[in-house]
Amino acid sequence: MSLGRLYVDGLGVFEGESIGRDVVSKGELVFTTSPSGYLKSITDPSYSGQILVFSFPFIGSYGVGEIGESGQPRVRGVVVNHVPEIMKEEFSSYLEKWGIPGLVLKDTRKIVDYIRTNGNRLGSFGADEFVDPYKSNLIDDTLDNEVPSEGNLLLIDLGYKRNILKFLSEYSVSIVPYNRFDLKQLERVDGVVVSNGPGDPTYIDLAGFVGKLKTVIERKPTLGICLGHQLISLSLGMKTEKMKFGHRSINHPVEDVSTGRIGITTHNHGFTVVFDSSKGARERYRSMNDGTNEGLEGRNFLTSQFHPEGGPGPIDEMRIFAEFKRLMNER
Repeated sequence: MSLGRLYVDGLGVFEGESIGRDVVSKGELVFTTSPSGYLKSITDPSYSGQILVFSFPFIGSYGVGEIGESGQPRVRGVVVNHVPEIMKEEFSSYLEKWGIPGLVLKDTRKIVDYIRTNGNRLGSFGADEFVDPYKSNLIDDTLDNEVPSEGNLLLIDLGYKRNILKFLSEYSVSIVPYNRFDLKQLERVDGVVVSNGPGDPTYIDLAGFVGKLKTVIERKPTLGICLGHQLISLSLGMKTEKMKFGHRSINHPVEDVSTGRIGITTHNHGFTVVFDSSKGARERYRSMNDGTNEGLEGRNFLTSQFHPEGGPGPIDEMRIFAEFKRLMNER
């Protein structure tokens, strides 16, 4: 067994069994409560720039054959409490293939408790130095740069999860990276989905795209998910702010303000929208844990801060997709 080291800003150094690639890797240290779907979490583009700690103590029990949320891991490192010996080599080889460091560590609970008390912290594999990932463009590292096809539904890629496409399967979907999106592309589609993705929604590289979104939601029925929700909110003139803790769980209760119904939802975000009722939208969803905004509704658009498609996690609020389809049909 080879030893690996994880440095945690403000907490110190942790030693454990090294798995995956033995490299220096730095990012924001976050955790997930998910007991399964670990490959979906590791490949979720929203985790780009982050070192992911699994709070569930038993990870890796069914290997790495699960279909991921993108074509490769997006995390900068993985920390687990236990991997069964029969699966450890396979799990380690998967991380090694993609250049991702990992650590099997008995003190994962100590790290999770520290984050829950002090907020998300920076971490580093193999070096006692830290880098803030939000000072770089995390989205561009996740893009597939696909050539847009002639579909009737446009998915604007900011680091989209593949599971979203499952709920749009009745449409012919064109996918275009946000930095190749042109307003002329609206002429041939019936609706637009602005995807999830990583990073700070106010990052300077996104300013031009945010300016286009005001036109998008005026011209076409639009659905915004996670980062897409935040960017649409910015286009309306609202603000976002960094959260102390962030929401990263698969059991987060959210209230549908329009009906009073509560759904259990999947989350992966460190920024939140500061809702402003004067900016041309209604608050549609609200967190039952901390009261933060979880989604908006307007004449021609619908947004959710949570992930209605699950992957991993529940799909209590998947009817968002049905409502979006209704918007398109009405137009």
